[in-house]
Amino acid sequence: MYLFIVNPLSGNGQACSLWDEIEKKLKQKNREYSVIVSDSEVTARKFITTYLQSTTIHAVTVIGGDGTMSSVIQDIAGTGIPLAILPAGSGNDTARMFRLTTHPDQFIKGLLEHRTVAIDLLNINDRFGITVAGIGLDARIGQRVNHSFYKPILNKLGLSSFTYTIAAIIELLSFKPFKSTVTIDDMTYTYAITWLTACGNTSSYGGGLVVCPGASPTDSMLNITMLHDVGRMNILMRLFLALLRGQPILRKGVTYRTGKEITIETDRPILAIIDGEVIKSTPLHVAIHEKALNLILTR
Repeated sequence: MYLFIVNPLSGNGQACSLWDEIEKKLKQKNREYSVIVSDSEVTARKFITTYLQSTTIHAVTVIGGDGTMSSVIQDIAGTGIPLAILPAGSGNDTARMFRLTTHPDQFIKGLLEHRTVAIDLLNINDRFGITVAGIGLDARIGQRVNHSFYKPILNKLGLSSFTYTIAAIIELLSFKPFKSTVTIDDMTYTYAITWLTACGNTSSYGGGLVVCPGASPTDSMLNITMLHDVGRMNILMRLFLALLRGQPILRKGVTYRTGKEITIETDRPILAIIDGEVIKSTPLHVAIHEKALNLILTR
């Protein structure tokens, strides 16, 4: 049995159009499948867990964006059941990282060939994620993107990556930094002025912003980027431009570290984000779970 979760809101309806093509091909190949079309995490997870209890599942497939994918992996992480992704969202950072196809014919071919790679997952306060967990400025940017009036407009124009750029500039002008205490494995660091702390299993988020340039989802390590003790104008005029270019930022105020786990405490509650979805606020514990998910390669 192949399970499909289709988010009707992804890509302004693009996910549903893709599903129509996929369903035709599944019927032509006489493959057994079940599908749910929903943008609700609760509904999607209930759909998966029902089949987990009674059916042999060949793969769970997401047709949608990183947020839909994030909801699905909560129930299949560590089970050995592979995940397939046909990207139809605005960010699609996971698909970009693994160069997954957006073409239905190639997707079906990859799905049925069943070539997989075992990848690490993040666990942030008992929630799994694939890409980047962040607190502070990046979480506020993600929250703004998810509630912006311009996101669907730019998606229709094929300019979805600009959604994050606009939100980042707005938040950079208004965000108030915070004090943080960060413990990475057995080392503790304190920063009086913190803008963000990003914990990467992959290198990018927000539609391709390379915030953790050394991150790999198969090296069993967290790559951590901390932006701290630097002024607002310096971020706006220098650091943010380097981030957009996808370059490591080897300047004062940006610190890169690696580790297996990290604890973050702050002087006030600070929002956290994982896979593009705002989930909760500090304090946070982030750990790497090695080879916890089998991802189907459709490139």
